[in-house]
Amino acid sequence: MARKVTTGGSTISDPIEPVGTVRRSQLISTYGIGAIVDLEKGSFMPMGLEDWEYSTRLPSLTIGEPRLEAMLGVTQFRLGPVAKQVPNSRMVSARSTAPAARFPEWHECPKCHRIGQAGAPFELADDGSRLTCLAHSGSRVYTTPVRFVVACSHGHLSDFPWEWWAHRSREAGVCDNPSLYLRSHGRSASLADLFVVCNSCRTGERPTSESLGSAFSRGATQGYVCTGFRPWLRDREAGCDEDVRVLQRGASNVHFPVVCSSLSIPPASEAAMQIVQEMRSTLDAVPASTIPDVLSGIARQFGIPAEPLLSAWRTLRALETGHDHLTEKIARAEEYAALCEDRDDPVIAGVVPQFMNQVLEPPSGLAPWFDLVGAVSRLREVRAIAGFSRIEPHPVTAENVAEAIRQGNVSPLSRGPKNWLPAAEIRGEGIFLRFNGVAIDGWIEQNPVLEERAVQLDAQSAAIAARRGYARDYRITPRLLLVHSFSHALIRQISIECGYSSAALRERLYVAEETDEAQAMHGVLIYTGSPDSEGSLGGLVRLASPELLEPIVLRTLEGAGWCGSDPVCLETEPTQAGERVSGAACHCCLLLPETACEKFNRELDRTMLVGDTMGTYDGFFGEREGRSWRF
Repeated sequence: MARKVTTGGSTISDPIEPVGTVRRSQLISTYGIGAIVDLEKGSFMPMGLEDWEYSTRLPSLTIGEPRLEAMLGVTQFRLGPVAKQVPNSRMVSARSTAPAARFPEWHECPKCHRIGQAGAPFELADDGSRLTCLAHSGSRVYTTPVRFVVACSHGHLSDFPWEWWAHRSREAGVCDNPSLYLRSHGRSASLADLFVVCNSCRTGERPTSESLGSAFSRGATQGYVCTGFRPWLRDREAGCDEDVRVLQRGASNVHFPVVCSSLSIPPASEAAMQIVQEMRSTLDAVPASTIPDVLSGIARQFGIPAEPLLSAWRTLRALETGHDHLTEKIARAEEYAALCEDRDDPVIAGVVPQFMNQVLEPPSGLAPWFDLVGAVSRLREVRAIAGFSRIEPHPVTAENVAEAIRQGNVSPLSRGPKNWLPAAEIRGEGIFLRFNGVAIDGWIEQNPVLEERAVQLDAQSAAIAARRGYARDYRITPRLLLVHSFSHALIRQISIECGYSSAALRERLYVAEETDEAQAMHGVLIYTGSPDSEGSLGGLVRLASPELLEPIVLRTLEGAGWCGSDPVCLETEPTQAGERVSGAACHCCLLLPETACEKFNRELDRTMLVGDTMGTYDGFFGEREGRSWRF
């Protein structure tokens, strides 16, 4: 079973009873800082980095990845804490948990349907994490969190303004002592049948009430000013003039994490470098002139020569100073180069290198389309959460996260700058396939319609980016559509034949057009992207052997030739794509769980693989033995 992290209360008493558990890896994605986590004891929000530093002690949980650190402007990453159980009890050490606070603060009694907060009219239960309703003498009734919250595009999040909403049609406004209840006409289960009533005041002859039917409509909160509340940081930002929107408490648009990742490649993945990084806090505390003596002492403890450690230290320092202007494009190019080379670094003092790759010739049946296959038997990926957005996702590269935070498009994880970020490391294996670049160039040249199709999708993507206020640093091209679509088709086929779930696999795309400064890239890494038992059993890298890879790829292409939604799917034009930003792609043929896709299931087109129905252009994989891939 994957290790789990316990989410504790906001107080730091020791020991405490935890409010629930989530996986450590979820703390940097689904349940990251600023998200709403529904647990058995209610809804809670993981707190910011200041609370992490105050409530936990994490020196043994630091990890490093020099390239990602340089792009994000930090010096280290920290894994989520793992709860330390108090013997013979349900309690855990508070300093071994991730801090969280109750949110939303407004609750509803499931019996009398009163809504309110702690102290008005509910009280805190003995366990300190739940609320109870005082209106039921002789019985303990635990309340439940309300269903709605309000948020703005700058990431501010507040409780739904229940008092304001109930009295918004009352000329005198909110009464002096609101007593609010949720009622239903009982005619249907729709939101329009639910309304909030104040028993303390009347409008005409009836208690003041307001239907919730229009809560999600445009302009529903007109007249209500954003409070600027940031519950994960326990503060408010003044002067926010953004419109607020009503959201469901558990909706996906409450929290879009900005997760940046990087693969550990040589030289950072070498064993000597790992030893030096493990001692980094000690080495940073001593004068530079004594570093050789300190490293020599460390080498004697490990029973190894000192020179590999000295060389690793010099390399680490050079990496840090040389990565001042590192971008994700450059980082991807470095990974692409590493995946195209054989690599089997030695084990030093029992420390195993984090990257091992064997380059193979493609099987003869695949040689017209691919020129290299990589069997990556050892792989490490570091994923760090650098911020988040609400209402709409805000794609941003790692080197531009700080600027996006300053502009208010991404919400920060702390009130002030920190030298660390929460992260998770995933160790597994993968298959790397490099396309034949000459074949791709020839295919695009012979089919000029491909560029027109890609331009239409690129224009739609650019319009969405402009409307949502983020910048794109790439262009949608036939090369990108080809590699991305093949990646999805291959993952689906692997999950059918080899027992991996599609959610346990992940793609990493290496696509770029040739420029004066850089060479073209056209490769894809399919790797185990889940930190559980499916990640390192050898089943995926085994597929790189020619006798297994060729039939799987051929069956992938045969599967891509027909979709259960054809002919509608295959005849889909880019102008019809809308927000999907894709051509022929649907749930029956190409779409994957979003954890597996780098691009949110966008920028896909199955016709790039097999051609269109009218024969206007050919798919890259053309025909085999005189027969089209399409049935």
